[in-house]
Amino acid sequence: SMCWQYEHVRQFVAEFNLLLGALGEQCNPTTCPKMTASNEWQYLCAAHKKPQDCAAVDYMTHTIDGSTALLTSKRHFPERSDFPSANAKYFQSMARRLYRIFAHVYFQHRDVFERFEGQTHLCARFSHFVQRYQLMSNSMLLVPSDAYVKPS
Repeated sequence: SMCWQYEHVRQFVAEFNLLLGALGEQCNPTTCPKMTASNEWQYLCAAHKKPQDCAAVDYMTHTIDGSTALLTSKRHFPERSDFPSANAKYFQSMARRLYRIFAHVYFQHRDVFERFEGQTHLCARFSHFVQRYQLMSNSMLLVPSDAYVKPS
């Protein structure tokens, strides 16, 4: 149900804050002046009137803060257990923007990604969630699955 998805997205957003904390000073405007994933992808920040370049740490903070603001908005989600189903459309753009955080951390801060993922499995859980509910196409999942799906 939509409410179930909503609660999961809320929980994921809280956990993205932990990932940002795990990055600490490794990701700052000097080390990462743009929001990139490998040399191929660069993302503009949608938190501004017109999408623009932001340092990666600012992009990630803006994305998490924007997601939190939307999820706690009384206008869009007046009650956690009952909201207009049309507002579930926000989950797709939110998932896409949040996922870019994984892509950046994986490609630019691999050691942090591996340590954090080993403890939390956040990328594995989030990737499964967005595929299960068709919030993102597989081609958008830039982190190779072998980075988070360990052979048993």
